[in-house]
Amino acid sequence: MARLAGSVADRGGLRGGLDRARPRLPADPAARLARARRARDRRARGGGVPVRPTAARGCAVSRPDRLHGLDLLRVLASCLVIYEHIAAYFTLSHQHWWLTDWAEAEIVGGLHLNALLGFLGVCTFLMISGVVVTHVTAREGPWTFLYRRVSRLMPLLWVVTPLVWLLINFGLQVSSTRDPRLDLGDLLSGMVLWNFFQRPQIGLVGSTWTLWIQLIFYCYVAAAIPLLRRRPWLPPAIMAPVCFVAILLSTLSRNSTTGSLHMWAHQIGQWAVYLTVLCIGQLISLVHARAVHRYVALAIGAVHVLLFIWADRIGGFTFQGTAMPRTLLVVTAVVLLMMRANGRVSRSRVIAGWSRRTYAIYLVHLACMYPLMNLLVPRVGPELGVLAGLAAAAFVSEVLHRFVEMPAERFLRSRRRQPRRTPDDGEHGGHAEQPTAEQGSRA
Repeated sequence: MARLAGSVADRGGLRGGLDRARPRLPADPAARLARARRARDRRARGGGVPVRPTAARGCAVSRPDRLHGLDLLRVLASCLVIYEHIAAYFTLSHQHWWLTDWAEAEIVGGLHLNALLGFLGVCTFLMISGVVVTHVTAREGPWTFLYRRVSRLMPLLWVVTPLVWLLINFGLQVSSTRDPRLDLGDLLSGMVLWNFFQRPQIGLVGSTWTLWIQLIFYCYVAAAIPLLRRRPWLPPAIMAPVCFVAILLSTLSRNSTTGSLHMWAHQIGQWAVYLTVLCIGQLISLVHARAVHRYVALAIGAVHVLLFIWADRIGGFTFQGTAMPRTLLVVTAVVLLMMRANGRVSRSRVIAGWSRRTYAIYLVHLACMYPLMNLLVPRVGPELGVLAGLAAAAFVSEVLHRFVEMPAERFLRSRRRQPRRTPDDGEHGGHAEQPTAEQGSRA
């Protein structure tokens, strides 16, 4: 038995030696990529927003990081914003329409929301933006992140603003109030969003007032990307005292400042109030990515909700109605429910295409609808007038998306210098960004 065991051991050692002596074949490229992805994922799980696995070149991409439920929610939010402006048209012109009357009685009255469903669509868009821009920081550096966000905002704004400027100078109503004739300086200030700081204030593309909030949040997130990857709970936690101080100083300055200083103090306080909504969206994204524990996010989110309620009690920062905190809580609950929505409707091409066009719809719907409604409602009735306005908004949005927004995005992507890939980076081709994820959030 001893001799038998020894011979088996000798043959095992001989086989191991032969195996060690056999020349090793070069590793398969796909296997190397798989190992690189696993190493990157292990590093990402060490802290910050996790990077989800990607597919190797030539393989089908399943897009596991696509938040399909938010596409559906963006579509719903765009409808809410359009409804709010349609209802505002009939209210300001002292007219009645059965659809808006029914919505005010049944939906607004039943849920105790703001009149005209005010802030419901805007709050949804802002919270979605907080979710999505945090979601993409896992694979973008600060400068790339900021470049992509701003480059998606500005080209379409620079095309729409001159068109609206022409309509205003032709005497057409493109917002809730008729603007006087505008000069070239007004046009230039509107193209860089400086029109909101003029006195008297010039609306131009009036719904762009939230773009300042978006830009401030983008800059903050870009600066906080290194922190998001190490201590992801800190950026939304830091923003809470910043918003508190801004709201407090803005409130204290109401009776002690005048002129431009008073305007800036009020504006900063207003930005701080709406930034709390974006921070709540950011916390939802971090919990979804399992970068922050849900109880930690709940505690920080509660602080932001209390800040919003406190600012609403002070008054003067918001203008959409008296049910702002209730609207915020409703939107938060709906976004949480839709984060995991992955059904046939939310994945449909119609919803995906509509969600990519929400920024164009947001910019042009007022300028398309109000002139046609002013012309047609007194002549053919509200139904046909509203339908014509919606058709015009859909057509113009489609044209702008196809011939301005997408070509501009392709041009800017081609001009941006691509980073050199290394084996440790894996293959990023399967991580196409959530398409125009925040394009519906500029409402």
